[in-house]
Amino acid sequence: MYTELLLAMQDAELKAWEALSGYKFWMYGYHAGRWINYNNLLPRPTRQPNPFSDAVKLARMKRDELDGKREATP
Repeated sequence: MYTELLLAMQDAELKAWEALSGYKFWMYGYHAGRWINYNNLLPRPTRQPNPFSDAVKLARMKRDELDGKREATP
């Protein structure tokens, strides 16, 4: 079962990145969510670090950058 979960996680991660690279944002979210759910099924000591954390950090940085521009506009 553990091996099957890891294979499903690899599949979900690959499909998520493929979707994002193809501007298919809904499908990116779907497959990234699959990866998160599979990771939560693993026992705590074996859970994997989130491969999408860099994308989240970039999104937060862009959001803050755009929010700062909006506040500076008269």
